Amino acid sequence: MKTGQTLGGTTVALTIAVSVLSVAAQPAGQGLPTAELLACAPRLATLEASAGRLVGAPDNLGRRLFRQGETVLIDVGASSDVAVGTQFFTQRRVAVTTPSLRDRVLQADVTTGWLRAVEVNDTATLAVIERTCADVHQDDHLAPFQWPAPVTAMASGAISHDAPAMVLFGADGRSLLASGQMFVIDQGTDQGLAIGQRVTVFRPGATPDAPVTELGEGVAVLTEAASATIHLRRAREPVKAGDSVAIQRP
Repeated sequence: MKTGQTLGGTTVALTIAVSVLSVAAQPAGQGLPTAELLACAPRLATLEASAGRLVGAPDNLGRRLFRQGETVLIDVGASSDVAVGTQFFTQRRVAVTTPSLRDRVLQADVTTGWLRAVEVNDTATLAVIERTCADVHQDDHLAPFQWPAPVTAMASGAISHDAPAMVLFGADGRSLLASGQMFVIDQGTDQGLAIGQRVTVFRPGATPDAPVTELGEGVAVLTEAASATIHLRRAREPVKAGDSVAIQRP
């Protein structure tokens, strides 16, 4: 494989606006998200180093936008343990600018799709985009391909409104959510949250003594140490960024 170009020689500013991830939501009343939907689900950005980046088209390194089924060049190869058949997620890191959370610096890792290596040399690889969740761009970074674990909802548990998590953002950084959509909260396994655990979304009263308003129920479908992705299974009214989330305990 010959590229005729120095890898990493072209940089492009990331676009902050993100396409709506239509695959990241399901109509209300359906079951838990499929593995493909979970692979495209919103996530809070982590500190993990990038596994590489998408450089461009093999015959046009200036090209910026790619579709499912197209061949692209990535800047890692056999020296990074890439072989024919190796898969990667493509992701883009974007700032979340929800007005109600302006005092918090938030970034999301938007999964734009995944690809598979088809031709490998020591330092570069040709790969085919197998699936897209959103627009795949030049300079999207690569993440290890780890297929989401299947989710089975646990039984309902006790609800405590003390020390709740917070709704941060939805699939495209959206701040208004409805049944069937997924969103990220700021608690995870460090707070004892497990995949399949049920949560209750609520809004505190106007005063400490006022009753809370329970908005709906969700299930944790992806978990990290300090964050989780929730599938909103039922909502009595729209859920907003900044709303509270109680983890149901056995």
